[in-house]
Amino acid sequence: MKRLSSLVIALAIPAFGLFAQTSDLVFFSDDGAEFTLIIDGDRKNMEPASRVVATGIRTESPVVVISFEDGNIPELRKPGYFPLGKEYTIMITTNKKGQKVLRPTGEAVLGTAVKTEPAKIKPVDFVDDSVKPASTVGTTTTSGGVQTTQTTTIQQTDASGDNVNMNVGIDVNAVGFDMNVNVTEGNGSGTTTTTTTTSTTTTAVPTTTAVQQPRPDKPVPVAVPVPEPVYSMPGYTGAVGCPWPMNDSEYASMKGSIESKTFEESKMTLAKQMLKDRCMTVAQVKGFMGLFTFEDSKLDLAKYAYDRTYDIGNYYQVNDMFTFEASIDELNQYLESK
Repeated sequence: MKRLSSLVIALAIPAFGLFAQTSDLVFFSDDGAEFTLIIDGDRKNMEPASRVVATGIRTESPVVVISFEDGNIPELRKPGYFPLGKEYTIMITTNKKGQKVLRPTGEAVLGTAVKTEPAKIKPVDFVDDSVKPASTVGTTTTSGGVQTTQTTTIQQTDASGDNVNMNVGIDVNAVGFDMNVNVTEGNGSGTTTTTTTTSTTTTAVPTTTAVQQPRPDKPVPVAVPVPEPVYSMPGYTGAVGCPWPMNDSEYASMKGSIESKTFEESKMTLAKQMLKDRCMTVAQVKGFMGLFTFEDSKLDLAKYAYDRTYDIGNYYQVNDMFTFEASIDELNQYLESK
């Protein structure tokens, strides 16, 4: 009984590890178009975005649905092939025919895309920029001058006894001049003159008034776009048909899947299904063509793969895979019509 239990546990451990293995998928649009990502019927983002990370994918061949926020862009529904245990990055781009397609751009260790920088501690004396304190930028000073008002009263009695009153008012700072003369008859003899002068001085105290002006707004940072990585084939300078060809690991995996099929028709169906949204090199196209026996199948695949080939300037090399000259001529006519 103990041996049987040990055997069951030994078999369960690798089976559990295989079941627990997953993959992560990172989708982004090269033109910033926002979309909703649905994988095997599971919606991955609640709000449309131009970049979506889907984690914990448990199947190697998920069905991917891309629903664009712009209703004028048709929905994408594509089956994919992503071996478990890695993170894959897929670009949503536009092909030569103006249609949205999916292009794998790379792979990485699981969890690379979801790593985030730890939050920084906010200082104790932190002041939010949204609260703009008033600051004194300049002052306006008003200083007053000295205003003096002088009033002079002159009373004079002439020899006849008449009283003559004269009031003279002078405003030094504000220009003004007043004079009043009153004459009263009387019988006095002799002359008496009395002069009374009253001076009033008013000094204005200088005042300073603070003028508050708002602090200028904080400059808005300008986002600098990060350029997408561009593949460059060593030694190749010709025309390019797609942005980034599949790597050796992906190529070997797909080639093994096609080769496992028994019938030629089944191989072709699977090949077109997996290569529909992928980019290849001419050498990889030749490798896929070598999996087929019939000349018609090789020609069919060569036509299908042309729009999905990176170094299309080398496409003449696929002629080496044909047995008959007629196949080469037919492929040449097809390429000239594009």
